[in-house]
Amino acid sequence: MPDLTCLCRNATTFTKAGALDEDAFRQFLQRFVDAGLGVYLASAGSGEGHALKWDELRRVYEIGVEVCKGKVQVNANPPEQQTARLAREHTLLAVESKVDVVNVYGPASWHGFRPTDQEYMAYYDNVLTGISHPIAIAPNPIIGYTPTPTAITDVCRKHRQIVAVNLSGVGIDYFIELKKLMPRPDIEIYAPFPDSFNMLQLGATGLVSMEGNIIPKTFRRYLDCYEQQQFKEMASIYADISRFIRYMRPWHSSAPRWLKMTMKVLKLPGGEGGLREPYYMPPDAEVQKFANGLLRLGLPEIEEQARAAGLALPRK
Repeated sequence: MPDLTCLCRNATTFTKAGALDEDAFRQFLQRFVDAGLGVYLASAGSGEGHALKWDELRRVYEIGVEVCKGKVQVNANPPEQQTARLAREHTLLAVESKVDVVNVYGPASWHGFRPTDQEYMAYYDNVLTGISHPIAIAPNPIIGYTPTPTAITDVCRKHRQIVAVNLSGVGIDYFIELKKLMPRPDIEIYAPFPDSFNMLQLGATGLVSMEGNIIPKTFRRYLDCYEQQQFKEMASIYADISRFIRYMRPWHSSAPRWLKMTMKVLKLPGGEGGLREPYYMPPDAEVQKFANGLLRLGLPEIEEQARAAGLALPRK
């Protein structure tokens, strides 16, 4: 198996009636197994985790373990919570479901809350005490603040069950400082796609992404090229992924909207089921405009999926 891994915060599939679509979810997850990407289940953003009922969360974890366990990493990414009590309950549910790793975000930034370093540490003390299962933590600015590298490394130093740090929305300077302060060489650090080449050079274990939901083989090839030192091809793939990310930005206030639009256009498993509130699928005319631009990007994996879906590709 390759040494480097891409972990994807994967989408959750629903039926047209709005229920969890278990069959489609199995098919959707198999795409990650086939591509060699790990998964993070039920993320608050891309996985619409906040919209899932308790029993649905359990089924998402159980199905993920059923499809992926022993083949690729199958991890849980419970939505951020305002209290340690709720975060602990969600963490224990994921542990009971036998996922490999549980990502635990810091406290949610509701009503303008920004934890001090002392509050940040106390939060993890309250969540993790007595839990020996492998844990990841994630300084993710999207939840409303960015804990300092010092706060992250202090938590890692105290809680030995932490095995990974997932980075998102931070740059190379943050990574460098985190690596310098990290007290334990066994902790894996997963980098966001921007600046990923430099972070890999500096010792990142792999990548964490949302875009891998749509182009998993492209992300796998990107890491393969790095490991094989095929940097010319890697640069070309980097440009392709960057154009894909740039194209999604108008629909990117959060990930579910563009993810479900792309899944619908490419007829991926669960694509017809759409979104859960507060998200709604844009009008058909906008989806068609989105589809036209998507197919003009010229990404090989998008074109491969479009052909499989019976879509006509624009002339080059």
